[in-house]
Amino acid sequence: MRSLWTLFGSSPFEPLVEHAKKVHECVAMVRPIAEAVITGDMDRLRELQHQMSKTEYEADLLKDQVRSKLPRRYFLPVDREDLAEFLRQMDRVADDAEDFAVVATFRPLNLPAELHQEFKDLVDKVVQVSEALLDVAEHLAQLQKEAFSGPGAQEVIDKIQQVCHMEWESDKLSRKLARHYYSMDMPPVTIMLLDKLCRALTSIADHAENVGKSLRLMILRK
Repeated sequence: MRSLWTLFGSSPFEPLVEHAKKVHECVAMVRPIAEAVITGDMDRLRELQHQMSKTEYEADLLKDQVRSKLPRRYFLPVDREDLAEFLRQMDRVADDAEDFAVVATFRPLNLPAELHQEFKDLVDKVVQVSEALLDVAEHLAQLQKEAFSGPGAQEVIDKIQQVCHMEWESDKLSRKLARHYYSMDMPPVTIMLLDKLCRALTSIADHAENVGKSLRLMILRK
């Protein structure tokens, strides 16, 4: 049986999945940017920042496409505001990834070697959070077909819990790294830039968790 949504309007869920994929493209670029930060390759950082800006713009275009499919006269299988919040939080994930790229271009960081692995660990965890979130988002079309209920919905809720746990792990890594670099004798500007980079990373994970919570709310309200 076709869902009521297919009778009353064009579905926003497939464009939402495409937007989530593009947002993850932004986050995935955090890894090569971090590598360039460590090596101090400013030319590479500027190139990556340009690519990030282009990808984030493409994500914005997809975001606008989703919003165009949320006219109030059409039926939605979930609360319209919950869906809009899901989109807003996903958009912030891409914004945070772009912030990371921009800050990385300010000046060479000269990151001490003893901080390299901890910095990489944090970056890897944040990208893993985004990967887990994309796995969740890719279930949206199926959730729509099942009216956001049933065994499939419970499976998504379980995956969302994994996203939340991984966000908690990223917070722990961030605090560990912060304790380390604040205890070191480094130029204040280096600490300031590193702190901005780490805040952008943790913000990616925070907003990814918020995306998951928005989807969980949609499911639980059914």
